[in-house]
Amino acid sequence: MLPDCNPPLSKEALARWKRRFFATALLTAVAIVAAAWVGRLLPLRSPGRIAVALLQGAASAVLIVAIARPLRHFDELQRRIQLEALALAFAGTGILGTGYGFLINAGLPEIDWGAWLWPVMAGLWAVGLVIANRRYR
Repeated sequence: MLPDCNPPLSKEALARWKRRFFATALLTAVAIVAAAWVGRLLPLRSPGRIAVALLQGAASAVLIVAIARPLRHFDELQRRIQLEALALAFAGTGILGTGYGFLINAGLPEIDWGAWLWPVMAGLWAVGLVIANRRYR
């Protein structure tokens, strides 16, 4: 096993990262939902609708980079907290998606999961962070 060459984040740096991350997550969610709403107003296969879809993909990529980049600087406890929060978000999103899929088969209306997937995952990750932080702090 290689030693961790990155120093752990200070409390101030961690607080700064959390503020930056939650702002990024919120802006990403707003951009994706707004783009989905605008995209529905445009004709299928139009350049405008394709541009909106690319904007949604770019917003998702920004969030992924914002998540992954600073994790290498976390200490072991912070990594464990993040892992547990991400596990809750992953499992929760799977449960919600699968569960609602069964409800669609029962006759409930379909939902555009493309617009709601990231906001749901980010929200569940935030819940997971609260739970994991309470457990370890």
